[in-house]
Amino acid sequence: MKFIISFISMLLIVTNSVLLLSQYHVYSSSLDADEASYFYEQEIELKFKADKIIVKQHFNNLPSEKIAVVWPISSENRSCDLSKNSDCDRLTEDLTAFKEGESSSQSISYEIPLLDGLKEAQIFSDFLVKLDKGGVSYTTLHITDELKRGGMWVSGLSVLGSTSLDLIDYSLFIGEGDVKELYWQKEVVPIQYEDNNYSLYSHKEIPKELIEQLEQLHLPNREHVSVLFSNKKLEMNSSRIAFIESEDIISIQRELIVKHVQLIYGIDSPDTLLAEVISSFLLDQPIGSEKARWMYDTLVSYLTTDQLENWKLALEKNKQVDAEKLDTMLTNILKLKTSFFTFNVQAGAEHFPLLFEDSRPVYINELEQENMKVLFKEGKVLYSVEPLLSELGYTINDTDKGLYIQNATRAFRFPIQEPFYVLNQKRYDAMSEPFEKIGAIYYIEEAWMIRLFLLDVEKEEKRINIKQSGLF
Repeated sequence: MKFIISFISMLLIVTNSVLLLSQYHVYSSSLDADEASYFYEQEIELKFKADKIIVKQHFNNLPSEKIAVVWPISSENRSCDLSKNSDCDRLTEDLTAFKEGESSSQSISYEIPLLDGLKEAQIFSDFLVKLDKGGVSYTTLHITDELKRGGMWVSGLSVLGSTSLDLIDYSLFIGEGDVKELYWQKEVVPIQYEDNNYSLYSHKEIPKELIEQLEQLHLPNREHVSVLFSNKKLEMNSSRIAFIESEDIISIQRELIVKHVQLIYGIDSPDTLLAEVISSFLLDQPIGSEKARWMYDTLVSYLTTDQLENWKLALEKNKQVDAEKLDTMLTNILKLKTSFFTFNVQAGAEHFPLLFEDSRPVYINELEQENMKVLFKEGKVLYSVEPLLSELGYTINDTDKGLYIQNATRAFRFPIQEPFYVLNQKRYDAMSEPFEKIGAIYYIEEAWMIRLFLLDVEKEEKRINIKQSGLF
């Protein structure tokens, strides 16, 4: 027991020293990088039992205003932490918030069920309490396993120490930011290299040349990332833990940069496309998936030197982005409206080209169509088919034999790549294609739209009006 106390005391002394030395740095950097209303520190105690995790979570440096407490969906037995010296006087009776108060530290406890126990290669996510509109500046994480299952834990934070004692296995992690995920596996992989930016777990020694190259990377975020090399493919999405098979510089660089970009720009980890494109601009070279590389090359080929520089500056200044925000940034630089990022995210594997849009709202029979898009492509004006024809009362069926469009009185069939169309069982020649599929969306050329569906188009300075000109 004396050894246990001595070991833990030693680790806590080191932890407190690191906290004191980094306090100012953490807060100043976090305020620049995030858009949270306030920042707090947290100390987390996880005690793993056979069928549950007992969690004690201590919050420090809390603001005095009321704060909503967001519990994990799976959590049970939620309560104040009644441990010695714990404080939860601000926790409301219904456990949904910390009420206004001067106490800057609060502690809570809860349990997370382990229905099947602790499984091999298990990753936990969304298992900790979050404070609404708050950002985590620093985390201290204690993990105790009372069943002494051994193995290794990876949290994304730096490992301060791990040991197997007579009664427990114990690990301590510290670092800037939050714990987004927690991973466990039975096989212990040693850390071959670690610095303030990342830890490399590998059975093989990391070549000196590779370390030198990694040290030259200018990572866009200060939060630590753990990289676990494995000879088996681990299909897991995590923001601060990277699982990769290859130990070459390109693979490591891609994983580290993309993970950091996801963190600093607030991009959901399952969707790496946007993070890969942004990473490509930060590195000045295409990385990631084939589609991400194509999007990077498309923009680099189109943007002028000045526009490209302004785009990179916009990426540095704007954090917490999504596809729509990136489109707004690109539109402001080009002075032309585009939905390049939004359409490519929606299109899945399809490539949606860099096209520009008419920024004026479209009205059909005096009703504004919020989902209506008007694109310019190769001298043509294209209108999105589904919102247009749905508003006009048509149904649309896309089949392997062609496009079928009909309402109560008119029925069209447009064969695939055939120079004709059929209206009410009568065939008409077509010198050009009325419809064009871009990504996963059908568009119709303006002249064909007017002719086929008997419409009038009037373009005013601030709006486009579409009206029916004939009886159906």
